[in-house]
Amino acid sequence: MAFTLWNHKIYPGTHFFYLTTMYPRNEGSLTFVYIQFHTTSEFKLLGKKMSDAVDRPMLDYDGMGDFYVHSYQDFEDAFLDPEYLETIRPDELKLIDMNSIRVTIGVEYIVIDQGKLVEKHERDF
Repeated sequence: MAFTLWNHKIYPGTHFFYLTTMYPRNEGSLTFVYIQFHTTSEFKLLGKKMSDAVDRPMLDYDGMGDFYVHSYQDFEDAFLDPEYLETIRPDELKLIDMNSIRVTIGVEYIVIDQGKLVEKHERDF
């Protein structure tokens, strides 16, 4: 997962159009699943009451990219791929405050699936 802040010198609508229309066309061939999470000002206000009630601050990030790949090597290969470096990276440098990015890498562990407790997992922790 990559948590990001936008480059606020660019109108926010530009980010949404680019990330939902252009970016998946390029990034899609490099990953197994790519999910975007957008945190607009309106959604931040929705969470404020709960955040205040439990005395836990909400994250300051504007969005998140969630990349699901078959292996870590696939993830690394995607970001070293010439298509990414030549096509996607230049736009990221314009759209995203690169100093704000925070990344975490891990594995998905499904605990409840369609309302039912998952009793058998592919890995143990």
